Amino acid sequence: MIHAIRTELRRSNAVALAVLLFVTGALPIAALAQSWDRQWLTFSFMQASVQFFVVPLALAGGAMLGRREKRTRATELIGSTGRPRWQKVTPPATALAVAVTLVQLLTLGAGAAVIGATGGFLNAGGALPALVDVTVLIGATWLGFAAGRAWPAPLLPPALATVALVGQVAVESAGENSSLRNLTLMLPPPGFPWESFTAEALLGRLALGAGLLLGGLLLSFGGSWRPRVAGVAALAAGVLLSAVVTPVGLGARYQVNTAAQRLVCADGAPQVCVTEVHAYQLRTVTPAVRRALTMLARLPGAPTRAVEWRADAPSTFDAAQFRGRTPKLEPGTVAFRLAPDNRMLSTADLFRFSPVSPDAVTASIVNGAGTTANGCRLGDRVALGAAGAWLMDVDVLPPIHGEPFDDGTARAEITATVRALRARPAAEQVRRVTALRDAANACRTDDLRSILTGEPTV
Repeated sequence: MIHAIRTELRRSNAVALAVLLFVTGALPIAALAQSWDRQWLTFSFMQASVQFFVVPLALAGGAMLGRREKRTRATELIGSTGRPRWQKVTPPATALAVAVTLVQLLTLGAGAAVIGATGGFLNAGGALPALVDVTVLIGATWLGFAAGRAWPAPLLPPALATVALVGQVAVESAGENSSLRNLTLMLPPPGFPWESFTAEALLGRLALGAGLLLGGLLLSFGGSWRPRVAGVAALAAGVLLSAVVTPVGLGARYQVNTAAQRLVCADGAPQVCVTEVHAYQLRTVTPAVRRALTMLARLPGAPTRAVEWRADAPSTFDAAQFRGRTPKLEPGTVAFRLAPDNRMLSTADLFRFSPVSPDAVTASIVNGAGTTANGCRLGDRVALGAAGAWLMDVDVLPPIHGEPFDDGTARAEITATVRALRARPAAEQVRRVTALRDAANACRTDDLRSILTGEPTV
C-alpha cells in the first residue's frame, strides 16, 4: 500500500495541487505581513481566513483526480480488477491527504519560523486553528474526489470551486446574528493581538472538517446506495453542526489569551511592563515610558510604575467597550497603549499599520496627566491634551492616534488652554493639573477644562 501511495504522489496531481494551494494561501499572508508582524495569534487568524480561497481549490483538485479514470479511458480496466473498491480508492485519496496536510503544516511552520526569529510571541494554542483546518482541507479534497468519480465531466472541477466561493459569499449576506454566516471560511477579525479562537469556534470548524471528511470518505469508498446516503447525511450533519456550534457576532469567536497578555518587565526602575505579545518592543519603548513617568512626577502622588493596557474581554469593535463610569486603576500604576487606541484589524489598518513612535508613546501617557487609559469614559479631549502638553512643556502634544491634535480648531483650543494655565503661578498650575488628573481618575468628566482655566467652558 505504501508503494502505491508513493506512486500516486508521483503520478497524480497531488503535488501540483499542493503547490497551487501553498501559493494561493501564502501569497495573501505574505502580502499582508505588516499586519501580523511578530504577532503569532494574528498570523493564526490570517491562515484560517485564507481557507476561503484554498478550500474551493482543494475541492476542484480532488475532482480532477477523481475523474482521472474517465479522462484516461481506464474505467473498464480498473473495474475489471478483483481488488475491493476501498483498495482502489485508498492510494489516490491518501496522496491527496498527504499533499494538503504538508501544505498546511509548511505554511504554519514558515510563519512560526519568521515570528520566532524576529522575537515574536509563540505558543501552542496559536497552532490549533491550522491543525483543525487540516481536516477541512482533507475533507474538501476527498469530497471533490468522490464527486469526480461520480460525475467525471470536464466542467465539474471549476463548477465545484465556483459553487464553494459563491456559496460563502452568499451566506455573508445573511443577518448579522444569523448562524448561516458561520458557513463562510472568511472569518471576522480579532480586535487585539492577544485574542485567540475560543473552543466553540474551533469545535465548529472541526465539525465542518469532520463532515467533509466522513462524507467524502463514504462517497468515495461506498459502491452501493447505503454508504452514499450515509455520506450525504454526514456532510449535512457537519455543515449543520458547524453553523450551530460556532459563535455568532463580532468578537464572539475570540477570547483573551492569558499567556499572550502575561506581563514582561524591563530591568531597572521605574518599572515598565508590556504584554508578552509586545515583548519585542520593550527595549525600544522603555526609555519613552520612563520619560513620561518623569514628567508625571511633577505632580503629587504621581505613579511610579507603568504597565501596558490590557483588555479584560475580547473586543466587540465598540470604541467605548472598555470605558465606563468605573475606573480600573492599580495603585501607583499608570496604563499605556503600544498600539493605536482600540486599533482593530480593519481593511485600512491592514495596509497602513506602522509601529508607534517613542514620542507618541510618551505623549499618549502624559495625555490627560496619565488618565486616558484608566477605564473611564473621558470627555473634553482639549482639556486632556492641554494637561499633557503642559507636562511636556509644549503647546500641543505630538500626534496620537485617535486624538484631535492635528485638527486646526482643536490645536488652537489646546494652545489657548495651555497658555492660560501657564499664566498662573507655578504652584497654582501644579494644583490645577493635579485636580484634573484626580477628577479624570474618578471618572468625573464634566467640564474638565474649567479645572485648568478657572472659567466654565461655553
